[in-house]
Amino acid sequence: MRVHFLQSNSCIMLKQTYYLILLLAGTLAACTPERDDEFNLPPAPPAPEFTVDPVPGDANRFILHDLSSGNFQRLWSLPGGNPKSSTQELDTIQYPKAGEYTITLYVSKSDGSGTVSASKKITVTTDAPVDCSPKLAMLTGNCGPQGKCWTFSHAPGAVKVGPTYEDFSWYTSPQDGLQGAQYDDGFCFTFENLVFQNRNNGSSVDPWDGYKVKPYDPGIADFVFLEGSGTGGRDQILIPDDQFMGVWDSDNLLDIIKLTDTELIVRARQRGQDGVPLAQGWFELTFIPQ
Repeated sequence: MRVHFLQSNSCIMLKQTYYLILLLAGTLAACTPERDDEFNLPPAPPAPEFTVDPVPGDANRFILHDLSSGNFQRLWSLPGGNPKSSTQELDTIQYPKAGEYTITLYVSKSDGSGTVSASKKITVTTDAPVDCSPKLAMLTGNCGPQGKCWTFSHAPGAVKVGPTYEDFSWYTSPQDGLQGAQYDDGFCFTFENLVFQNRNNGSSVDPWDGYKVKPYDPGIADFVFLEGSGTGGRDQILIPDDQFMGVWDSDNLLDIIKLTDTELIVRARQRGQDGVPLAQGWFELTFIPQ
């Protein structure tokens, strides 16, 4: 009887499994796939329209105007220019050095249809004119042929770091608190041809690898002195993207906080290893003549 009971249960279980398979098969057969044409995605938004017009009488300045509509975000990418980016509908950009440049406008549409971009190329035919002003004379050693080199101060606060332009609460270097490889660096400016050179004696401190001293040859570059274009109307120094002054992870656009014959204090954004400024992070760097 016990064996017969087990066989009966087995038969019942087999029948239940059989009916379940039939039920699933019928359910699957009754399902029909959705048709692709029932999903009507909106068309891609058109590329933004914008104009680039030269400022009359100034071969190095251009007026940018976004003519597109329905945007909730906008970004101008302006490599080689000052500023390097903008979010304004109407803005003015300066290209201090002669050359060909690409201006790209990215816009995101408020209807959620996507982000699109458009680009235009412009040609700047001449470098911006430069006179030996009193400020340039202090920076470059009276605009003489030998130029002038600046090195880190040994005083406390030669390097300050903080989250914003005015707040340097993250770090302040103590007296003689930098590495020897930083104190022997000279950051040199020559008025003739506006030459910038990081004379680092073949090595620099790498902030992306534990602040180790690494071999590095920055080469010779140029610089631009921008009067009144910085925060609060401060003067600025612009060096190429692949160059730095002071610390490797400082941005290449520096606001001049103080400039005398014996002291140079600048502020710059902190940037990542990819060269892009971080959302937070500012340096204040203090130099003295080398």
